[in-house]
Amino acid sequence: MAVGLTACAVLVVAARGDTIVLKNGIVYRGAVDRDKPLLWVYDGLKRIALRDSKVAKIESDASLRNLEVFRIEQPLTVHGGAMPKEVVSVTAGPWNDRGRRSFEYVGARLNKTIRMEQAINEMGPFLVKIRGVDGYWSSQLATSRVPRPIVLGLLAKVDRQDKEERTRVARFLIQAGWYAEARAELDRLLKNFHDDPDLRERVSLAIASLGQLEAVQIKADVDRLQSSRQPREAAALLKGFPSKDVAPDLDAQVRERQRFEDARRAADRALADELSALHARLFPEPVPKKDGEKRDTKLEKESKAAPSPRASVLWEAERNEVLKALRDAPDAVRDRLVAWQKTKADVEKPTDARQFALAMSGYVLGTDAAVDDLDAARVLWTMRDQIRDYLRSSDAAERADLLAKLEAAGPPGEAKPSLAIKKLDTATRLAARMPPPLHEEGARTTATAPRVLRVPDTGEDAKTEYVVRLPPEYHPLRSYPTVVALHDGNGPASAVAWWTAEAAKRGYIIIAPEYRLTGQGKEYQYTESEHAAVELALRDAKRRFAVDSDRVFLGGQLTGGNMAFDFGLAHPDLFAGVVVIGGMPFKYPMRYLQHNGKDLPLYVVLGDLAPAANEVIFSEILKPLILKAWDLTYVEYFRRGLEDFPEEAPHAFDWMDHREPRDPYPKSFTVDTARPSDNRFFGVVIRDFQTGRTTAPEAVDGFGKNLKPATVKLETSRLSNLLKVTTTGVRRLEVWVSPTLIDFTKKMEVRINGRSQKGAPKPELAPLLEDLRLRGD
Repeated sequence: MAVGLTACAVLVVAARGDTIVLKNGIVYRGAVDRDKPLLWVYDGLKRIALRDSKVAKIESDASLRNLEVFRIEQPLTVHGGAMPKEVVSVTAGPWNDRGRRSFEYVGARLNKTIRMEQAINEMGPFLVKIRGVDGYWSSQLATSRVPRPIVLGLLAKVDRQDKEERTRVARFLIQAGWYAEARAELDRLLKNFHDDPDLRERVSLAIASLGQLEAVQIKADVDRLQSSRQPREAAALLKGFPSKDVAPDLDAQVRERQRFEDARRAADRALADELSALHARLFPEPVPKKDGEKRDTKLEKESKAAPSPRASVLWEAERNEVLKALRDAPDAVRDRLVAWQKTKADVEKPTDARQFALAMSGYVLGTDAAVDDLDAARVLWTMRDQIRDYLRSSDAAERADLLAKLEAAGPPGEAKPSLAIKKLDTATRLAARMPPPLHEEGARTTATAPRVLRVPDTGEDAKTEYVVRLPPEYHPLRSYPTVVALHDGNGPASAVAWWTAEAAKRGYIIIAPEYRLTGQGKEYQYTESEHAAVELALRDAKRRFAVDSDRVFLGGQLTGGNMAFDFGLAHPDLFAGVVVIGGMPFKYPMRYLQHNGKDLPLYVVLGDLAPAANEVIFSEILKPLILKAWDLTYVEYFRRGLEDFPEEAPHAFDWMDHREPRDPYPKSFTVDTARPSDNRFFGVVIRDFQTGRTTAPEAVDGFGKNLKPATVKLETSRLSNLLKVTTTGVRRLEVWVSPTLIDFTKKMEVRINGRSQKGAPKPELAPLLEDLRLRGD
């Protein structure tokens, strides 16, 4: 059966030209529909619900209005019908070279599977329209969902002798951003119609403009690679940046960037050479003795008298560590050496020993806390190694010995509160700047080789496993945003596959836990064991990999989306945001949203054919929260069901990239909890619930109506050094307090349900280290 292309005069998404810029920097394009204070943005595929107060500006962009569209002749068996009201499952096969695929869905009301063949009958650079061939279905997809060779094959069906249609194909490719393919098509046009001077002039102009578009894209890629901690790939792109057909101002910007990056690399090499020279002056190699000569330099005496090997006495191992870091990840460590570098401007230049102390202490402690005493710097390195060994150790006796050494370290009078607090601050700084304690165990994991890891010594009957994938150019001294990806019932590999392409581009770590018990089906059960699997996987990954704890996002599709709703709202202190793709807020989230979701950014994606998507999930549950100006974005796909929407991955990452880091210590919060495992919130740890306040998952109504959650409300005041906790349904709790909330050098008041206790806090190192060892946060 023949499939052909014809010209199409339809202007798809005729009002696509509006550009909406949010205050956080996200940009949307589409038609704007105002329903104050709600604002909808529709781009032909989906509409996005926003609170109008989130919008910085709306601009018209006529350049995006007239898009090239091709109508594809696809003979149909069934020409009419009605779309289903609700769709709960969608399965689609691959597209063939005729722009057709097998397709089936389950209608919620019919409760049976409907099968058909689908065909693309209209194709634009951003979306394709599809119809059922032997069954009724009318919808659309992002063009990116169709493999590029299929799209190119369909475009090749235009009349090859029609130069105007061939020109439209080239414009289509340019509009789609497929510049290499567009250039190839323009070259073929010149070759096939070389005797048409008018066409030759138009094509030459198009090729010139294409050079500028490619250059803009390369610059954007360089910016992305640098922000995603992939400097080598960024440098390679800069080095190969084209100059032909590039606007002078853009070319000048890029050349300046090249000079800056070259100068910075040279400065990094010079910094390493300078550190090596400084070390060599301080600790020169012994001059070999001449035959019969008696020599015993002071350095040799010190080396002989020292109980440690010479390399340790003379800072060789430490110097080598810093030099290796400067070579492998200079962006992660150069700022630590600023205190040393600033001494170059001093009128009285410090001695070599003081300079070296500033460099070495700044490396482990940070430039703002660097010290200029070499003995004090040695204490800091020793403390760092002891903290690392403590965090690695699974032996209680070994940890106790290390703790005793750490508590004995430092200046005399350490029992004084101010000095004890200083030691806590020092320990925190040291831990934050060293590689993850178990990073050697994760060293075999690469961007191209995801690994299955097992959480050790969990005490669980079922093993806890997760898959981890690292971004390109990963280094343990860098700090990476991370996605905890919850699978759709088909195992962690399916979750990794959904997130991988964009995570690699943007420099994210992916952690995909296997949260199901052996023998459990695909559906999420809302159990404590499922929660434990995810939390244990995240904790273990933080001990092995350079996870930025304040930029961890939770994401899931379908049944994984159900869990993302539930787990995110049950543990809002763990995440900078939650992405829910085709998930529903059943059971506990129905009650948790009103409080736990207030400071937890949410990105929710549904099809309008998903059960109760508009009339319940959006209108009754999510819309009121958007109207409160909470950080909640709702995306609704037109004529789509309960699906995993892989085309949403770039937009989900855009949303994550523009989120603020997690606030681990909010000054105030209120949370609800109705499950024993949902017991830790921003430092408040519930140790015992009152009877009737927790409900087993199997007993919870789908809308959570039979829950009677416990509630915790915390308020702090640094001015009066007050911490106030109000609870209902809680028998016993602990409160972990940060010095960002309470001044530990003064007396504080703790008021729990009206009962007050005053006194001076007693700073201790043990709880800090043990909590860090267990949670990795």
